[in-house]
Amino acid sequence: MRDRPDDAVSPPWSPRLAGPTSPATAARNRIVRNTAVVSDVKALHDHTCQVCSIRLETPGGPYAEGAHIRPLGAQHNGPDAPENILCLCPNHHVLFDLGAFGVAEDLSLLGADGRLHAVTRHQIDRLQLAYHREHHRRSSTRFDTENRETDTITTAEE
Repeated sequence: MRDRPDDAVSPPWSPRLAGPTSPATAARNRIVRNTAVVSDVKALHDHTCQVCSIRLETPGGPYAEGAHIRPLGAQHNGPDAPENILCLCPNHHVLFDLGAFGVAEDLSLLGADGRLHAVTRHQIDRLQLAYHREHHRRSSTRFDTENRETDTITTAEE
């Protein structure tokens, strides 16, 4: 005698639906970053986001992320150098990488309000900022470097 009727459906997590597994090996090439460079940039900014000035405190100490202005990998080939790294909170790191905002030559933010916080001991490469703006201008129209407005802003005249 069966415990279940014929029309019963096994839940998706049922071990009866999971087939046998076998080990697999995968190889992948990736850029090995110099973690000391990112650590130095974060220390220069006291682990404080250069966009929102938030310093995240965790039980293990302050937390910030090093965001490469021009990505390191193929296609971009950005340098792993302090001049190509920003100290950002996790939210602004993701937004910057996805082109939701950029940074103008004068360090004002494009697609967001404000200005990038800078310290004299950390020089930011303006050529890398220009690369970021151009790369995201080609892939989307998130910000306009001439008018410093996002494509979602509407004015009363429109």
